[in-house]
Amino acid sequence: MKTADAFHVACAILSGSDIFVTTDDRLLRYQTGEIKIVNPPEFIRLMEEEK
Repeated sequence: MKTADAFHVACAILSGSDIFVTTDDRLLRYQTGEIKIVNPPEFIRLMEEEK
């Protein structure tokens, strides 16, 4: 993960976000137990499941 990507993910985690949405394939391969990293279609699917 590049420095800017790590900074963005860290900011999302520190702000209390549960999900980080990106179209960056390299970043999508990185997973952590602290936040779910998904692409836009996956995010929409997750939001529809919550309804």
